[in-house]
Amino acid sequence: MTLYTVMPPELLWSGMWNEGEDTREIKMNGLLMQVRPVNDNEAVIVRLLECPLEAYLNPANMPGSIVPLSGNPGPT
Repeated sequence: MTLYTVMPPELLWSGMWNEGEDTREIKMNGLLMQVRPVNDNEAVIVRLLECPLEAYLNPANMPGSIVPLSGNPGPT
């Protein structure tokens, strides 16, 4: 990959490998996903970790979608 930019590399790549805020893994409808809680009852999907390929085509599983946390203790 080649980037043509006037930005210094340390500014360009700062935070690249930081996970950011606390995330959790939950299993919902047979999908293992990484989510970021926004309140006690809801979370935002960060990414899908284990799922069938057709799950990526479902807009409900899109990163940024809101999912309920109730009844999702975590992966088993």
